[in-house]
Amino acid sequence: MRGFPLLRLFLVGAGLILLGAPVWLLTQPLPSSPPPASALIEPERLAVYEVLLTASAPARLTIRVANQPSVQSSVPVTSLTASFTMNSAEPEDLAVFGNFDPTAGNSALRVEVRLAGRTLADSTFWGTGLVEDVVTLPKP
Repeated sequence: MRGFPLLRLFLVGAGLILLGAPVWLLTQPLPSSPPPASALIEPERLAVYEVLLTASAPARLTIRVANQPSVQSSVPVTSLTASFTMNSAEPEDLAVFGNFDPTAGNSALRVEVRLAGRTLADSTFWGTGLVEDVVTLPKP
């Protein structure tokens, strides 16, 4: 064969690209569009969860749920009640905090979560000073 080897290499490479490009495009998955916002959480799946914190001694109590404002007491109290609206199919975890007086010794923080009057979770956490834990809610 006569000619320039680099020119032949370029022509063969261009031919492979022209033949391979349509095959490559056909084998790639189509881009998926995000689901509409109404399909993310159906209104009938939203439920109101009632959370009750009870402390053995006065403490500053706080309840946090993802993507919702936290509820906290401004002064030391022995109980705190809050309601959160969450997806009942995938409920969020609750982070609970009780800031007790460190000189009080061991203190207890009871967490009770109710859905439509039914108790879903009932836990007690012990500690000195700051008692903090996460409560995982079961799927109803």
